[in-house]
Amino acid sequence: MMSEPFSELFDELGRIEQRLSDEGPGPELVEELGALRAQADEWMENWLVLEDRIAELCERFGLDLDLDASPINHENAPSNVAPETGPISPAPYPPKPEGSDGISMVWHIPPHLDSEALVRTFRKGIGFFDLWMYQEAAEELEKVLKQTGDFPVVRLYLALAYIARGRGREAEPHLQILLSTEQSPWILTSVRHARAHVYAEQGRWREAAEDLVLAVEGGRGVPILHYNLAVALIRVGDWERAIEELINVLEVDSRDEEAWLVGIAVLKRLGRFRLAISWALHGYRLLPDSWRIGKELAILLDYFGRLEEAARIWKRLLRLQPRDPDLWSGWGWTRWRQGDRLSARGAWKKAASLDGKAGQVLLYLGWAALEVGDRIGAWRYLERAEQDETVKNAAHAAMGWIAKAKGQGAGSLSCRNGPAEVGPQELDSKPSGHGY
Repeated sequence: MMSEPFSELFDELGRIEQRLSDEGPGPELVEELGALRAQADEWMENWLVLEDRIAELCERFGLDLDLDASPINHENAPSNVAPETGPISPAPYPPKPEGSDGISMVWHIPPHLDSEALVRTFRKGIGFFDLWMYQEAAEELEKVLKQTGDFPVVRLYLALAYIARGRGREAEPHLQILLSTEQSPWILTSVRHARAHVYAEQGRWREAAEDLVLAVEGGRGVPILHYNLAVALIRVGDWERAIEELINVLEVDSRDEEAWLVGIAVLKRLGRFRLAISWALHGYRLLPDSWRIGKELAILLDYFGRLEEAARIWKRLLRLQPRDPDLWSGWGWTRWRQGDRLSARGAWKKAASLDGKAGQVLLYLGWAALEVGDRIGAWRYLERAEQDETVKNAAHAAMGWIAKAKGQGAGSLSCRNGPAEVGPQELDSKPSGHGY
């Protein structure tokens, strides 16, 4: 049964639709339609706040409140979400020392560096580094280090330039010297962060985590240190501690989209779907233009059977990103679950037109074709879906089913539950990351 607020909205929409049919478009009706949309948006925004507060109360008082009976078997809920992030930043930039404006401070130049030409070379190297011109930076800094020998800041930036160029092994001896000789908390924090980056590149995630724990202790709440520690902890399977580090990131910067996304993925991996939806609601309220957080929220709402809310968010997201095939796929899945087969197939065809290799969408279209008895069309979609490794087994199984039914002389095939036989892969979505 449709709730009263929605009944009123749809009644008003029906009245406007009838007038449009009778009178044709006009300024007055356009204004009324705009007002209706504003009213619906206000309802949705109030619902988001209410849902967030309910989730917060459940979390604060340890309540296990199941607000909706989900049509999905929670025991078989996907739990293999594993954020795959890799080092994409050019190099771990060192935190600025407290009370300074960074490398431009005069005290960074040691007293014995009295050659004007050498000072220019030093500053040129740092300038190249700031411009991400790491090869040129390394060449200039190498010149300075050869003449000074014990200039820690040059050694640090030279190591970072090596790392940025993918030459982590050349950076390691410099980092080791700094760890053995330096007392400056700023330099030690930067060195441990840099060495963790090298370990991450080599797949040595436990060692990276160990260095990052020490870097965090000396970094005084620098968000990127907490974020990278969270990623390292995820890679070694310490999901609970990863969440704690992501909370530390968000306490400093509540608008860090990546931290919200990785946190949602980690909570899904832990099977804590109620808390995941709370994160998604909170993140989406803070970042209403984030279509990626909105997508996670719509997926979770769909998962819990809140199909009207999920559909509304999908539509809003499609206004933000009308050419994103994943959004069309998710919108189609929710419409299918609502029983609107025509809209679902239309959405999936749109998604396939935007990404002809999207295996999940092709799999959906295959099942949809089977439901109406179109074995030839279904086979064509499934053949294309089979090329995508993520759904290859499911597509192959469906094709085997068709072949078996054909051999038995079945006149037509229909799929009782449609794509639900396979399940939406969107719940396994993996966020992209920054840092490591």
